[in-house]
Amino acid sequence: MTTTAIETAGSLDQATLEALREGVAGVLAEQSSSTAVHAFIDGKRPLDRELWSHAASLGWLGFGIPEQYGGLGLGAHGLAILHAELGRQAAPGPYIATLSAAQAIVESGTEAARKEWLPRIASGEINAAVPATAGATALTWSGAGVSGMLRCLGATDAAFVLAPAGDIWVLVELAGAEVNATPMWDRTREMIDVRLQNAKPAAVLGDRGGTSVALVRAMALSAAADSSGAARSVTERTIAYMKTREQFGQPIAGFQALKHRAADLATKLAVIDEIVAHAVHRTAADEADADIWAMLAKAEVTEAFVFIATDCVQLHGGVGFTWDFDPHIFLKRARLNEVLVMANPA
Repeated sequence: MTTTAIETAGSLDQATLEALREGVAGVLAEQSSSTAVHAFIDGKRPLDRELWSHAASLGWLGFGIPEQYGGLGLGAHGLAILHAELGRQAAPGPYIATLSAAQAIVESGTEAARKEWLPRIASGEINAAVPATAGATALTWSGAGVSGMLRCLGATDAAFVLAPAGDIWVLVELAGAEVNATPMWDRTREMIDVRLQNAKPAAVLGDRGGTSVALVRAMALSAAADSSGAARSVTERTIAYMKTREQFGQPIAGFQALKHRAADLATKLAVIDEIVAHAVHRTAADEADADIWAMLAKAEVTEAFVFIATDCVQLHGGVGFTWDFDPHIFLKRARLNEVLVMANPA
């Protein structure tokens, strides 16, 4: 891992990071409320585009991008804060794909590629697509260009895809390419199938191993942070609901068995917060075991998020399975986070 992308944020004190978190959280709580997310899922509001515009204007898309390329240079700490708060509000949009692609370009792209693409990402002008799983089948590369099909995490309007081609990674613009949305249980993110036929790469990144490591690490940390924020949010919403729902003449939050279940969830939240924090710290410090910690955090935290979201559905009772309540949104987000970055079984 190079230190080009890392780490202005290592010098930021805890108070500064907390102020950053509060700022991001405040905007998202207002703009991506439960009502707004439900309206988006029901097709009544373009919340993904609205949030992307806000994120661009506030500089969020440049958190992980060095200042010389139009970003804020906040590194792993800044990105973790952003993804956790996006998860907390179940915010829709191509954040994991785009910001992870940006990190891969920062770490393994040429200087020309950094100057060309990073400022456009930081400004919100473009978004990106990346393979949804690690070890994705490589595109074929002949003298005419790159060809093949990839299933990617990203929006249908992605400007480019970052993809493996033989022993290297290439950045291919998607204007004119065949891009089809794939049905997805998680309505807050998109999956697309990208089919290329002799497409000319706009940029060639480093060797496949180096770029793959950078991309996988960025996606793993993003999914872990998103899951930690979302898990805490669905737990808090569920406990608030339990305090208002009555059974046998009293709030169900007063039932001893349910208190124990809520306490178990709180314990899990504390553990996953520590795992994410440690993985982010190892990455920010450019430690040799950063990649291991990133994948460990992704595996442990996404699995815990699935457990927590499932339990929150049950703690809501019968309404936990209904469209009008929030638990199903978080459970579906958890299930997608769980399968991202996993090794491709093919």
